[in-house]
Parts: sequence; C-alpha cells; structure tokens
Amino acid sequence: MRLEPQIETLYQTLNRELDNFPAGTKFYSVRKLMDKFKCHRGVLDEVLERLEANQLIDRIPQVGIFSSVTRRPNARKVLLVMPDWPGEVCREWRRKACAYADSHERWQLKEVIMPPDRNTIQFLSTENFDAAIIQMPSSNISREEMKFLAELSIPTVLLNVDTGSFSVSNVHSDDADGAIQACTYLYRHGHQKIAILQSEPHTRATEKLVAAFSHVAELFNMELTHIDCMTVSGEFAQHRAYLGMKRFLTEHDGQINFTAVYSLYGESAPGIMAALREFGCELPDDVSIMAHSTEQIGRFYHPALTAVCADIGAEVEAAFTGIAAILDRQKDYFKFEIPMKLIERDSVKNLTLP
Repeated sequence: MRLEPQIETLYQTLNRELDNFPAGTKFYSVRKLMDKFKCHRGVLDEVLERLEANQLIDRIPQVGIFSSVTRRPNARKVLLVMPDWPGEVCREWRRKACAYADSHERWQLKEVIMPPDRNTIQFLSTENFDAAIIQMPSSNISREEMKFLAELSIPTVLLNVDTGSFSVSNVHSDDADGAIQACTYLYRHGHQKIAILQSEPHTRATEKLVAAFSHVAELFNMELTHIDCMTVSGEFAQHRAYLGMKRFLTEHDGQINFTAVYSLYGESAPGIMAALREFGCELPDDVSIMAHSTEQIGRFYHPALTAVCADIGAEVEAAFTGIAAILDRQKDYFKFEIPMKLIERDSVKNLTLP
C-alpha cells in the first residue's frame, strides 16, 4: 500500500492543529492522535518524525509531545463543529473553511466532530474561543438549543438552519431559489413531465424544496410525479433512492411517464441511475437526471451530474466576514442567504429543437 498521500494529508492536518498550541504547551498524545484522526500507528510515526525534523514539535519519551511553534498570536480562534456524518457537504465545508483560515493570517480554526450519539449542541465548550461555526446534523433545532446559543458569550454561526427571530447568526444557501433554477432549466430543455424524488427525511428544508419546485412546475403547466422514499434520519439516502425508484418502476410495470428526474440530494443520483438502468433505461437519452447538490458531488458520475449547487466557498466567506463584523462591534448578529449556482454537465438531454 502506498502511504505517502496519507502521510502528507495527516502532516498538513497536524501542522494546522499546531496553530492552537503555543510553544511549550503539550500536544495530543499518540493514542489521542490515533483516535482523533483515525490513522495507523505507522503513518502517525512517519508524520511525527517529519514534524520533529522540521522543528515543529519536541517528543520527550515517557512525557509527551510538545509544540515548538507559536503562530498567529493575535489571530481570532474559531471553533468549527461538524457532525460525524460522511456526506460530501460536510467534507466540502470543512475543506474550504480550513483553506480559508490557512490563507488568512487573522484566523485560527479548530475542528471538533459532533459525536453521533449526541442529539444536542449543549455539550459544547466554547472556552478560549472567539467565535463558533456549527453545522447541525439536522435542520430541526429545539427552542432550548437556540436559547443556549443566544446566551453564549461568543458569536455563533449556524449553517443551514433557520434561526427565526432569535439573535443567532446563520448562513444558508437559498434552497428555494435552487429548486426554481432547476425546474426552469428542465422546462427550457423541453421536459414537461418530471419525477421529483425525495430520498431525504421529511424536514422543513426538504418540504421547502418540494414546494418551490412544485410551484414553478405548476406555473409552467408541467406534470409532476412525487416519489417519496420514506427515508428516516440515519438511513443511507443513496440506497433508499435506489429502492424508492425501483419500487415505483415495479409498481408501474416498468412504464416511465416522465422524461427527467429531479433528486433533492445529489448523492442519491447513483441509486436512481442504477434502478433506471435495471429497467433498461439509457441515461440521459431515455431519462435525464438533475439534482440539488454541491460542486464536487456528481463530477465523476456517469453521466456527469447537472445540478444546482450550494456555493460553499461563498458560505464560508460570509461566515468569517460576518464574525469579523461582530467582533469589530459593527453588528450584533447577521443572517446571510447565499444564492445557488447551476452547474451544467451531461445528465440532462435537450429535448427542444435547435
């Protein structure tokens, strides 16, 4: 097995972690590093040797690992809390937030993964941080949790959660606008009969998507078929999408009364594609597919996925810019709604004449 990419990735991660450990302070133990970053002991030893060779840490036998650097002493420390969930949205937000902090000297970012057995954010400790950015595992947040956040002594930004009248900052993509863009795109490409597939749990956010798409479809006099996969929280959406589409096709004897499928979740597209192909459909010649997604999801699907995408780079910049404005006492809180953008690839066939 070639370990060099793993070593390089872990090296960069630990190098960034050292931003939070001034010179002389004790770094994580070997056991903690292995648990926290899910790495093999051999890979970790290689990384620690490189960090020590570059004079970034000191290792004292039987005592521990100590930081040898002090970086960005005046930087603002931001706690980034992400759910322990393998979705691409979480991974992409984390990557771009880390890249933003690395490229801006005034920021330090500390990542914390929210354990899957935690169903509340009230366990969070924000001590020694100047601000926090939190990606909730669900768009449903209780009144008690909202009150807890509003009473924190540091500014907190919630991602993709409606904070209502509470004075809690939030940044979210304009999902309804994305659904409108998708429906309009399909209409302009000649698709009048659309299946809208819901492989996500029923939440306020998904209902908002369905309502926005359905409203525009009604204005265009399009015919909609709603395929609900009855997914609950924690289930694998891609598999539920496969089962939902397969069940629909079986119930209709393989007869397809739509020319395109709009998926509310980009990572469900392979499941939809697999079910359609089992019934002999060529994609996109027989059925086109479009999704609500991110830029990274669907690039390497076959066919590559056309999608309306959350602009995560803009979300990251809005969060940090808003935090700076609060810390500089220019505002008390903020609420940013980021427009989505359409990424045109190969999964939608143009049915209109040239």
